[in-house]
Amino acid sequence: MRKSLVAILVVCFVVISPVGAVITDYNCADDGDGAIVMGPAALTYDGGLDEYTLAMDGVQNWFPAHVEGDFITDTELDPTVWIAETVDNQTNFAWTDYHIKIGMTKTFSISTSVIAPDYWTAVVTQPVAGQLPNGGGAGYVGVIDYFVDAGAPIGIGQSGDFGFKVSFVGTVAFCTEQIPTPEPATMALLSFGALILRRKK
Repeated sequence: MRKSLVAILVVCFVVISPVGAVITDYNCADDGDGAIVMGPAALTYDGGLDEYTLAMDGVQNWFPAHVEGDFITDTELDPTVWIAETVDNQTNFAWTDYHIKIGMTKTFSISTSVIAPDYWTAVVTQPVAGQLPNGGGAGYVGVIDYFVDAGAPIGIGQSGDFGFKVSFVGTVAFCTEQIPTPEPATMALLSFGALILRRKK
């Protein structure tokens, strides 16, 4: 009798124990300086994978661009969230690289699975202790570097999909810093223009 009661309690504990924390609320928006203008973010949950997706669209006008927010959880267990953005290029150059620095106020990890434009590659650098982007305080900062591989640059007026998956410990604030890089021909023209302006002065 005693053994069967213990077995029932163990089964009940396994059945009702959550795999990760439940996100009960969230906030996410651009920082208001106009470098990137984000639409409303939507958080969805995939129970089969036990992970969330925070999806949003934005228009990037210059850089560095910052997106800030937080996740409120019911426990200190570690939820997994895809942070996925479709970003429209309204800068004055085509993008061949795109670099996202993400900082959180608690320790976290970044999956090597990423969302990238077609035929782009990405390199993930795991978080280490450091200063949060956009003048934030101390925290943990990781980086996702995207590069054109066999694909095409993201031209002016075109958009690219960028996303990465993070796991963190309970309620946390976050900030991303997003920097595109011009294709080499555009970079050369920009450098040449800067040189001419310098000579005129």
